[in-house]
Order: sequence, then C-alpha cells, then structure tokens
Amino acid sequence: MFCAGRRNSNMPSCDSVKVAVRVRPFSKREKDAGSTCVISMKCNCTTICDPKNPGNEKTFKFDLAYWSYSGFLKNEEGTLVPSGPDSRYADQKRVFQELGQGVIDNAWQGYNATLLAYGQTGSGKSYSMIGYGSNRGIIPVVCEELFRAIESSQNNNRHYQVTFSMLEIYNEQVTDLLSKSKKAGSLKVREDQHRGFYVDGLKLVPCESYTQIERLIEQGKKTRTTASTSMNSSSSRSHMLITIHFKQIFLEDDITKQSSINLVDLAGSERQKSSGSEGDRLKEGACVNLSLTTLGNVISALAEAALGKKVIHIPYRDSVLTRLLQSALGGNSRTVMIAAVSPADICYEETLSTLRYAERAKKIKNKAIINTSPTEYLMKELKAENNKLLSRLAGLGTSGKRVEKETKELRRLLAENELRIQAMQNAWEIQLQAARKEWEQQFSSITQERKMMQSFPYLLNINEDPQLSGVLKYFIEEGSCDVGQASSNAITLRGLGS
Repeated sequence: MFCAGRRNSNMPSCDSVKVAVRVRPFSKREKDAGSTCVISMKCNCTTICDPKNPGNEKTFKFDLAYWSYSGFLKNEEGTLVPSGPDSRYADQKRVFQELGQGVIDNAWQGYNATLLAYGQTGSGKSYSMIGYGSNRGIIPVVCEELFRAIESSQNNNRHYQVTFSMLEIYNEQVTDLLSKSKKAGSLKVREDQHRGFYVDGLKLVPCESYTQIERLIEQGKKTRTTASTSMNSSSSRSHMLITIHFKQIFLEDDITKQSSINLVDLAGSERQKSSGSEGDRLKEGACVNLSLTTLGNVISALAEAALGKKVIHIPYRDSVLTRLLQSALGGNSRTVMIAAVSPADICYEETLSTLRYAERAKKIKNKAIINTSPTEYLMKELKAENNKLLSRLAGLGTSGKRVEKETKELRRLLAENELRIQAMQNAWEIQLQAARKEWEQQFSSITQERKMMQSFPYLLNINEDPQLSGVLKYFIEEGSCDVGQASSNAITLRGLGS
C-alpha cells in the first residue's frame, strides 16, 4: 500500500510535474444552451475540436486522461460508478488510486508532495479534490488512507506525527480557516532562509485520527462560508490550500523523515465576457486572474528553463499564491496537477486555455529530496556532547579549586543539554494535549447542535458552490426570530466555527 523503506542517499530526484486532465459531464447551464461535446479522449491523449471550424482539432498528451463525461450510473449509496464493464467512465475511486495514492507513497518515502487542481470556474476542480456527498474526492480519501496506513504500521520503534492546516487566499489576502480569533485576510506571508515562504501565525493542529481531520475540514468550510457571505465571494473565487505535515520517527536509528503534503483547490479562471462579472465580482475576478496569470508566468518560465533556455527571473514574488507554491513548482516537491475541463462547445476557449496551461506545466522539472529533520540531528549531537562531558567528569580528580570549578561548569552544560533534549521531546506532547482540549470542546458543540437539529426547525444557507451550502444554520426557537419587529429584519445563520 505504501513504501516505508528508508533510502540512504539523499540525492535530488529530478521529476517532471505529473499532469492529468479530467472532463466532466454537461452542467445544467450547458444542457439548457443545447451544447455539443468538443472533447474526445484516447489513451492518454485529449483532443479538442473547434466548434466554429470542425476540421480544426488540437491534441494534447498528458500522463493521464480521465473520461468522466458519460458512461456512469448512480448506485444505491448515491455514488457515481461506471455503468458497465465496458464503460470507460473514470470515477472518484480510480482518480484517487492513480493520483492520490501516489501522494501518500511519496510522503511515506519522505518527499514533499503537492496535488493541485486547475481549470475554469465550474469545471469540476472541487469535485475532484473535495467531492460531493458519497462521491468523496482526493483530499478526504488521502487523509483517511494516511491514518489507515499509520495504524497498520505502528510498532515500538516508530512514531508518527501528523499536523493539519487549512487556509484560503482571497483578493491576495490569506485567511486561516481553522482559527476563530483571526480576522479574514489578517495573516502575512514571510520568507525564511531555511523554510522558504511560509504563513506567519497559521494554526497547525496536531491530529491523531482521520475523524479529527474530517471535523477540521468541516470547520474550515463553515469559516469559508461565513467569509464568502461577508466578502461577496464564493469558493470558486478563492484558492484553498490544505497542508498535512507528516513526520516519521525511527527510534532505533535516531532518524526522522518528514514531508509536507499540499492539496490545492485553485480558484476558477474565467473570462469577464463569458461570466458577465461586474462591480465587486469583476474586481475579485481581476485578482483571481492576476494570481493565476502570475502562476502561468511562473510555469512558463520554469518550462523554458527545463528546456535549457536562459531564464533570468522567475516571478514567484508577484503573488501570494506563487510564493506559497514555490516549492511545489520547480522546487523540493513531487507535484501532480489535475486540469479540470468542460466538454461543452460554449466553453471552447476556456478549455483550450486550460489544456495549454497544463501542457506548459508538464515541462517543469522538480528536484525533490528525502527530508530528514535537523531536530533529530541536533538531539543526536546533544546526546553525543553529553557523553563527552560525562567522560570528562569521570576523568577529573576529587579535590582542588580548579577541579571543583570545572566540575561545576561541566554539570551546568550537562543540565542545559538535558533540558534542551527534554524540551524537543515534549513539544509534540504539549501540542497534542492542547489539541485534545479543543477536540473535547468541539465535540460538545457538535453534540449540542445535533440535539437541537432533532428538537427545533432550522434554516440552512444556500451558496453558489454546493460544497458550501447547508453548513450554516439558524434554529427557530421560541422568541428567537424577530423578523418584522427589529429595525433590521436580517436573520444571521451561524454554525460551528462561525
């Protein structure tokens, strides 16, 4: 299921970005418009036909091509599956097995792993990444399978640590979706010589099970929905980045391997002409397109560099998104991109643009290395230093002021080193205990909400994105509704994390 073996060499692994294209069924809008399908797939090749010039076809070859346009049915659980043995329909299970499982395998080997979804608004990115209903996407299944693998490989000589974070980039501002105290867009991206670009103050939550991550994702979705209401945005107008830090500690060898798994649902690209955006929507669309254009410029520059061309500057710093994805693109990561496309003729230009974007990304070369923790090396050095100090103590005499003074100094150094070692060993337990207290509080809130759902009628929110619909609630209790009586007739929907 995974590769947990250790590799002695830490030489960089030079890999191209792995690219898969996935075409979804027609949307209601496309059906109502009488759309025709302009996409065809054969093996790993994707062909698009110009609806205005039927003889003009363009073919792109990627690592994988997923036909999710037709040939499916819904089973009793509501899951979309191939309609028969001859169907070529690519369901969520197959997409995970061929893309998500590789992310887990790379993490077990100690590599950083990134999976990002790109495409126009409404092309099916969030469906592939998060899923809907019983059709779970890559993100929840990756999290669940990671913990399943951890449970099956537990022994006394290995420890595993998992931390989870979830953020949103909207209008070039970063919001921590797991923090109840920080305001939207309040976090800053900073740069460190060793860490590279990072989000200062981002909440990293220690997790012991998939159930905890599942609750965190729900909490993040509620925060995201609340933010979208106040900022007049929807999920397609913001980038979402989930990061899982996975650490493996091999006690018998004093070796630690750690990896960062970045799961990115990019904002949808769109043309103002076809979307009809105006006012605030036009402004936010411009910000989204700016970050995606910068991402495209970074991809183009890296593609040219991979082909041996001289590239003076790669514009990572031109947007928040590209700064945070620097390692994933041309850096220390094994990266996968899903290019989500519409099959409809009315989306021809956007789909062609997505395919060209993905074609450039395919040329990028990353240099991934197995990550070993400097903390473990430091602990090893401190222990070795303590052994030397003990040897010196044993070799000292028993009398004299010089001996007494040197003994005192050696004991002070020993005590300091022991405190540093203990602090590094206890840091994880302290974080875990704090997280457990939060879990208990959150579980209490969830239990209370479920009891109220059984006792009182309630209202639910509706969002442009079905992922964010139904996550905020307003319970109608006696005396709780003042519509028509208060100066403001608004009802505020609230939920966990809002």
